[in-house]
Amino acid sequence: MNKVKFKNNRYKNNDGFSLIELIIVISIIGILFSSALPAFSKMLARNQQMTQLHTLFHHHQLARSEAIKSNQSVILCKSDDGQHCKSKSKWSDGWIIFSDTDNNKKINNNEMVILIQPAVSGHLSLKYRGFGSHNYVRYFPDGHSSTNGTFTLCNQMGHQYAKSIIISRTGRARLDSKASGGKSLSCS
Repeated sequence: MNKVKFKNNRYKNNDGFSLIELIIVISIIGILFSSALPAFSKMLARNQQMTQLHTLFHHHQLARSEAIKSNQSVILCKSDDGQHCKSKSKWSDGWIIFSDTDNNKKINNNEMVILIQPAVSGHLSLKYRGFGSHNYVRYFPDGHSSTNGTFTLCNQMGHQYAKSIIISRTGRARLDSKASGGKSLSCS
């Protein structure tokens, strides 16, 4: 504790900061915060991207395992309303997983909806390129998929940070930083 001596020889406690000390500390905190903010926002964007990537990856595993378990076709398709597969929707708008008992690629009254996923969050974009339809992936009762292709998930930081889920005809899904042929991913 600092004691300050006054003219009349009495000592008083000085327990606070001076205004100049306070301004200096606030300035230092502001400088540190402003230099750390871009790195922090990049970290948040990457975490958001990886969370969404793992969600879609697990949804593919769910669709495949449900097809095997139920011994019927299961479809994962893009949907912006959570009720219908829509070819005009974007994969970023969301998707649904359902049992396709009559193999018509549409949800009918007697077919079970397994999962509804709303739109991807933030500044993320999701696209799918593959052989066959770009609107859905069908998993058969033996675990095989109807197509092989690549889902590409991009954030606002550009194609060098893009991530992919590669689906093979065997139904296996894997995460990667490249396209299926080892090529760089495109976010356009």
